[in-house]
Amino acid sequence: MSSEAVKSQFLVPSKTSVPHTPANAVSRNRVDAAFVAACQQPLVVVSAGAGFGKTTAVLKGFESLKQQDNEARLCWLSLDPEDSDEKTFAAYFITAISKQVPLSEALMYSARPDRSHRLKPLFGQLLYELDRIQHKLVIILDDYHLIETEEIHSALAYLAKHLPPHVSLVLTTRCEMPSSMMSLRLKGLVADISAEQLSFQLPEAQDFFSQAAHAFQLEEDEVVQLLDHVEGWVVGLQLIVLGLQSQPSFEELKARLLQKNLNVVDYFESEIFDALPDDVQRFLLSTSIVKRFNVEVAAEITDGINVHEVIDFLQRQNLFIVQFNEPHQWYRYHHLLREFLLHKLRLQTGGDMAELYQRASNAFLKIGYIVGAVNHAINSQNQQQIIRILEQYGDELLHQAHYGLLKRCLTELSDEVIASNPQITLVFGWVESIFGDASKVEPVVRMAEQKIADSDDTLMQAEFETVRSQACFSLAELNAAEQAAKRALTLYPQDHIRRQSALLTLANVKFTQGRMTEALPIFEESELLSRQEANHDAVLWSLYQQSQIWKQRCQFTQAAELTKAVQDYAAQHNLNSGFNLFFSLFAQAEVALETYRLREAKQLINEVGKLCQSWSKPWSRHLYGWLLRAEMIKGKPTVARDLAERHKSILAFPDFSDQLFPYSEEIQLLYWWQCDEKKKIASWLKATPEIDSCQSTGDFVSLRAQIYGHLALNNFTTAESKLQQALALLEAQGKDAYQLEQIRYRLIAIILLIKTDNEPQALADFVALLPLLQETGVVASVLLLRQWLMPLVKKIDAATLPEGQVRYLEQLLILYKQRSRTSRRGEDEVPDSISVLGVSKKEWRVLQCIIQGKSNEETARTMFVAVSTVKTHINNLYKKLSVANRKQAIELGQKLLNEPEEGPIS
Repeated sequence: MSSEAVKSQFLVPSKTSVPHTPANAVSRNRVDAAFVAACQQPLVVVSAGAGFGKTTAVLKGFESLKQQDNEARLCWLSLDPEDSDEKTFAAYFITAISKQVPLSEALMYSARPDRSHRLKPLFGQLLYELDRIQHKLVIILDDYHLIETEEIHSALAYLAKHLPPHVSLVLTTRCEMPSSMMSLRLKGLVADISAEQLSFQLPEAQDFFSQAAHAFQLEEDEVVQLLDHVEGWVVGLQLIVLGLQSQPSFEELKARLLQKNLNVVDYFESEIFDALPDDVQRFLLSTSIVKRFNVEVAAEITDGINVHEVIDFLQRQNLFIVQFNEPHQWYRYHHLLREFLLHKLRLQTGGDMAELYQRASNAFLKIGYIVGAVNHAINSQNQQQIIRILEQYGDELLHQAHYGLLKRCLTELSDEVIASNPQITLVFGWVESIFGDASKVEPVVRMAEQKIADSDDTLMQAEFETVRSQACFSLAELNAAEQAAKRALTLYPQDHIRRQSALLTLANVKFTQGRMTEALPIFEESELLSRQEANHDAVLWSLYQQSQIWKQRCQFTQAAELTKAVQDYAAQHNLNSGFNLFFSLFAQAEVALETYRLREAKQLINEVGKLCQSWSKPWSRHLYGWLLRAEMIKGKPTVARDLAERHKSILAFPDFSDQLFPYSEEIQLLYWWQCDEKKKIASWLKATPEIDSCQSTGDFVSLRAQIYGHLALNNFTTAESKLQQALALLEAQGKDAYQLEQIRYRLIAIILLIKTDNEPQALADFVALLPLLQETGVVASVLLLRQWLMPLVKKIDAATLPEGQVRYLEQLLILYKQRSRTSRRGEDEVPDSISVLGVSKKEWRVLQCIIQGKSNEETARTMFVAVSTVKTHINNLYKKLSVANRKQAIELGQKLLNEPEEGPIS
């Protein structure tokens, strides 16, 4: 099986397939009309107990809707208890919708079960894409009472609240709505279809009996008595029809009903199940252990039964079997029937169903549905089956990042069993190192090594050292990680493709320790081997880390080319989402900012915004930090103030992204320092642990933020101590390793001299730094500190400098003088503070028309577009600006339009 197959078959297709409408379903015009009317609301709740015909009602209701609107489309998701997991729910939910709506690759990728995401941001992107379709769309979640996760409830409430008018979400459930959805009902956004509405009325019951029990004629008063006895319950009516097939008299039938009081289990067993042929009984009992089956699965589970004949019999007899609209013809039983069958099966087997579960696992394994195979293997408690799955699919599942699924398998095995199988030991090691508890890896690997100690399998020994290295790296035991990686590399043949994992870990160790010069060639070799292995994530990460090293060397062209290589490789292999691409765009934006290509930088930041718009909120908060950096480079206080206010909340998430958080700290502290926000700085310093030593780039950036804080509070002794510490560490790494950081710290040292009234030395130090500034082309790092450095620049005697340095200073002064000159916004220019949200020029024009008090019709005439187009722009605009109505949109728009001419930050 290919890795692509593992990815695509991770989800069971029948769950997102629309069931067939039962052949014996009677026309119920009043229920159909109620469903059609309900679909005028964003949320429809069909609530009734088991057996009231909820599924059939919504299927028939949609058929009626389709007759009125031929373009209407139906998305279906049959829910199971396992779908309470957010990732699983998101994957199935988006997949179900994608069957009827063309969704973007980015959204589909974000919803994959191996991705990390939150539902509300994901639904935000989904809303944007649903808004673009023109036809009616009905999304049905069948058996929603099985979902028990509050995050899913609240996310669906958010989705329903903001659904466009042409989309309805329908929940069929046995329970009341979750409390988090109740507010929607108070706002009039919910249409309810209750058990009372679903209960059969007399004309419907008469039609049902005439169709289903045509061999047994019932008078109207007899139908009334039966209907009264079952209280309109459709399953009760179906059971009666099945009981009528033995053709008792009405009085006999009524007596049986009264005797059993229509207990489903008793009635089904004595009146229906016992009368079925033996092979049908065995088929029903055996297949009840799976939630869904097709012919192949049923044939594997049952023994010596003509599966096709039995399925045909069940359908002809209307024996509570549901067929899905799927090419491979999947089926499931009505929930009540399956509950009865499982109960009877447990009684017959004494609870020992291991053999059936084993057959079921084999069946799903044969057709490639690994999730089903794993579930039934675990239920069978057959360790050999679990071992077989791990041996056959472990590497591929690991490559596809299905860590949760692998962990479920591994939990069933003892450490001794895992260690006895080298291949499974490696799967265990990688899963725990990346997804679980890395401290568990060493004991198991050591046991496994002892079992192969007498063999000459140096390749397996190399693999053990590689996974040990990753575990140590995850535990921040960098020296141990380095030694293990080096041992692995001595054991691998020089040209072996598997060297790439050990190389990548070794390079990551050296990068984290700040040993950039040593890390670079290792990343380069890892990249080449990763390309050969088609390990896409490793290729992207190696390229990204190389770009970071070249950036620190101030080789900005080379750094930009490598970040572009990340994006090209991702596009080439259809990897248009994910963290590696995300970070590479940020890295490219940082290079563009440093070399004063601000327009390019903003475009890149906007690309990042599009990439992460379905991710959780802290990711987008980082974007404001980079836009804030751009505005501070230009010297735009008003825009910077708005961005800083939006950005500051990220400081509450220090553990969210160690790649981005240091930069967010640094720019927020620099902004507060320039605005003299001493109270905020003091509070931040008090709450932030002091950095005692630096190894990585992130450490140096975070330390710089702390130095800004101490300078702002006039803690000059502390600031100087930290500065000298940082400069000593940077210089110890050599000239090239951290050249950009050295420049930035030397600039801060110059400011410290200015702040401590030693301007002559500050001037001399800046002149001494000029050759390096000119050579590297560093611009933004100087302009960010403009209020202290630019007055100093003006005092430099250009006559004493070489021509190249003079030109550099002249260019710096030109950029400084341009700092705050902006033309009054034209009608097409989108304000910087909202451009990150993806607001288009046309949407900005619509907002201006709203501010001017124009109606939708007047706006349409102004823009020469249709009114429907204006409404679409308004819907998109409100979502992007996080406003709910015209009043809020006008307030935000006026704030942006009336910004004064900007001056330098001072």
